[in-house]
Amino acid sequence: MSPAARRPAAPVRRPGVRPPPAAPRAPHPTSDEPAARFPRDPGAAARTVSLPPTGPAAPQSSAAPPAAPPVTGGAGPAPEAADPAARRRRVWRVVGVLVAVLLLLAGAAYALLVSSLTALTGVQVSGADRTGPAAVEQAAADQLGLPLLRVDDTAVTQRVEQLPWVASARVERRFPHGLAVLVTEKVPVAAVPADGGAPGVVLLDHDGATITTADAAPEGVPLVQVDVAASGAAAVRAASAVALALPQDLRAQVASVTATGPDDVRLALRSGQEVRWGAPGDDDLKARVVALLLPREGVTRVDVSAPLAPATA
Repeated sequence: MSPAARRPAAPVRRPGVRPPPAAPRAPHPTSDEPAARFPRDPGAAARTVSLPPTGPAAPQSSAAPPAAPPVTGGAGPAPEAADPAARRRRVWRVVGVLVAVLLLLAGAAYALLVSSLTALTGVQVSGADRTGPAAVEQAAADQLGLPLLRVDDTAVTQRVEQLPWVASARVERRFPHGLAVLVTEKVPVAAVPADGGAPGVVLLDHDGATITTADAAPEGVPLVQVDVAASGAAAVRAASAVALALPQDLRAQVASVTATGPDDVRLALRSGQEVRWGAPGDDDLKARVVALLLPREGVTRVDVSAPLAPATA
């Protein structure tokens, strides 16, 4: 459509009728005034942002702005905090749980420490071949009937270790009614005649300590036979020292150890052969030389008193 067609039609003038005064035209904005005060059309006025006046700034009020109302939590007080009855019920529940736990602990302590549910009724013994199980059981007899947790295992161990053949002992509780005693016995390595001409022999361990007395030397234990009156006490000490130093395989072959003096110790073997050992010392080397020479055919006597220059016969 052309501009002429959009132009409004001119008003028709009637005779004797004065036309109404025309509406004042909006003044054209100048460069000093904001364009927002003079909108050209309603659409432009709606899209134009008003600017603050360019005149002097208005005085600010010194009064503080009103305080915002306090913000309170939306959840409100907990139900139990607001209800004393609920709080009391919660306290009683905690008390009830604690009482139940205490009763349970007390019952367990009574069952383990007082009642006969775990009373000791028997002792199991192992390793007491020479001592005998009866002697070990007697050492723990006073503990029978006691609850296992009250058994004095230290006292039982000490009494068992005082038995002649016992080197060490270990005590273990075996629930619900048992006690196990594990014994390690001493090993005799030599037998010497009893003092004062008394019958029997004295058995010695590796350290030369007395184990016990016996009627005769056990099998595999060499007997030290020395005439104290003729050879002297030094010969007895030398023979005993050699018997204690013998290795296990050679000791098992020795029937007796004799000595005519501290430098003349001899071994009488069960096979009938003889070994002249000499004085104590170099025992490991002498034992190896004997092990090499004895098996040779026709050898009845070996002299290792000088192990680096042995002799056979």
